[in-house]
Amino acid sequence: MKKMENHSNAIEENQHPPARRGLLAFFALISLITLSLGGWLTALGFGPWYDDLLKPPFQPPGWLFSPAWTILFTLLAVATWRIARYGEIARLALRVYAFQLLFNVLWSLLFFTLHRPGWALVDIAILNVLVVAMVVLYGRIDRLAGWFIVPYVLWLGLATSINIWIVFNN
Repeated sequence: MKKMENHSNAIEENQHPPARRGLLAFFALISLITLSLGGWLTALGFGPWYDDLLKPPFQPPGWLFSPAWTILFTLLAVATWRIARYGEIARLALRVYAFQLLFNVLWSLLFFTLHRPGWALVDIAILNVLVVAMVVLYGRIDRLAGWFIVPYVLWLGLATSINIWIVFNN
């Protein structure tokens, strides 16, 4: 209980952390790099293999994916900037953030580049856990930052459903 009190007090003492705009630019750059790498790995997988896959009837049109991921990663950058300003308290949340970036890019590699939707499904299951953990961890530090991650959870749920459907129907 004492440890929890110290945690709560630390957040209360830092209600208005410094803006640190350079930090926002850093997380925006990380989002841009991650999106670019994921997009490149995805593009490598387009072609006959992907075209021949049976896709679920609920899959959104292809043009929607780029804007959706751009919005999600913009929200992710802002949310991460908001919690990173709290310093030491944010350490675990920032580690989870880093791991989810890795698993996000790894999914594109597994699914599109290596044509391994089954392995991609394992990856996206882990990614789901990490992103839900981010909602909780971010929300404990900065409620708005936690809410900024919720659209990512929802979109990831759709992506997971598509991945599951493809694994079981191809």
